[in-house]
Amino acid sequence: MKIKFIILLLILSLLLLSCGGEEQTSGEVITNTIAPTQEEQELYPYPEHDFGGAEINIIARRDGWAGGTQDLEDLVVENMNGEIFNDTVFERTKKVEDKYNVQIAITYVPDAIPVITKSIRAGDDEHQIIQEKLMFMSSNLAANNYLTDLKTLASMNLDAPWYNQNAIADLSLLNKTTVIGGDMTINDKSGVVLAAFNKKIAADFGIENLYAAVRDGKWTLDKLYELSVLTTVDLNGDGLYKFADDQWGLACEDYGGWMLAAASGNRLAALDSDGMPYMTAVTEKSVSDYERIKKIMYEKQGRVEVSDDEAHVRIFLENRCFISIDMLSQFPSKRGMEEDFGILPLPKQDESQKDYITTISPWQSRFVAMPSTCASPEIVGAVLDALSRESLYTITHAYYDNLLNQKIARDEESIEMLEQIFNSIIYDIGSVFNWGGIWDLQHTFCSGKQQDYAGFYEKYEGRIITALEKTIETMMGNN
Repeated sequence: MKIKFIILLLILSLLLLSCGGEEQTSGEVITNTIAPTQEEQELYPYPEHDFGGAEINIIARRDGWAGGTQDLEDLVVENMNGEIFNDTVFERTKKVEDKYNVQIAITYVPDAIPVITKSIRAGDDEHQIIQEKLMFMSSNLAANNYLTDLKTLASMNLDAPWYNQNAIADLSLLNKTTVIGGDMTINDKSGVVLAAFNKKIAADFGIENLYAAVRDGKWTLDKLYELSVLTTVDLNGDGLYKFADDQWGLACEDYGGWMLAAASGNRLAALDSDGMPYMTAVTEKSVSDYERIKKIMYEKQGRVEVSDDEAHVRIFLENRCFISIDMLSQFPSKRGMEEDFGILPLPKQDESQKDYITTISPWQSRFVAMPSTCASPEIVGAVLDALSRESLYTITHAYYDNLLNQKIARDEESIEMLEQIFNSIIYDIGSVFNWGGIWDLQHTFCSGKQQDYAGFYEKYEGRIITALEKTIETMMGNN
């Protein structure tokens, strides 16, 4: 339960601190409010190091996308400024600098991939840590053996509670761990997919308690379809359904089809016990699920397609959308909404599915990695481990008293749902490496009229398998 609680609070901190403007504080930053347990101290003793003033340079993406909601500075900040998140990051990083006698600096660029690729190809050790979009780091850097296998470093405790264990298990291609998320960073969670529902519309239509539906295992694709159709209304009575004029039961982009498929238990690819990837995109189950999902997205005007982030948020704020499926990074924009809203996981395939499943957008979530040209990997590994360790016991609990007063999650049930969501995240390695554009093809299929998912996939299977095999060959050093 402790780790579940920590994950929940980290995510809530993202919701709060990405909003800007209206942050309220209840006093000074709390640090070290919880100490490691005796068992954790024995399993993961805190090493003593003096690295002689070594410089650790980070390169990170800052692209301003969606109003900068994905550009949270969670690794290094220059100064304390009185804002809780900023000051806690400063103190966390400063503590590690002092403890290990290192200097940690960060450089922000709009796109870190070409910069670090050029540096690695030249054999330079200019940057020792990278923070970038998970998809870009995996498909561009890991696939070309440009990242360090962190499992080889004695200075990192990758099985420790401050790392995202689901991500390590799901993404360790060929049993190499090249990217990490966890307590050190909040940006790795920005792509978590969840749903918001408008409580006023629910009351107006006499809709059942959706929190209870989740608890009872009755929040399913069929229920989503039913409610989407029910709550879509031709407000101006012109017989036409238009984004600008009417009320919609469901708002999501076409990638929402893949998100719903993942929540129904489908993956584009998986790893065997040796970390070898294999495709799982087309199964009897996935074909059936996509038929149901296409129905949700296109039949009876239940869903409005939104590809513009501002429009997606606006239609919800204007009380013209019952359910909005979106990434976590967009939820702070809903904070100013006057009507109450609740938070839900994505629906299950049907009631026979045991658990709710949450996925992430690999294009939005940003992870951390170490370039293969790092000249002192054990030193950098020790610093990463210390940053992660200090985040678990400092950053999370520094926010506790403040987070629950910000009304991002507007009721106790939403907080319960958030815990449900963050305890059920899976990482689809097929979407992350995007072999042959397979993740992008999910958007193409969901936005088109073709209903035959198996037939659609078959047209592209050759290039997908070729790309997968090329990655394996390169990472095994056989190219």
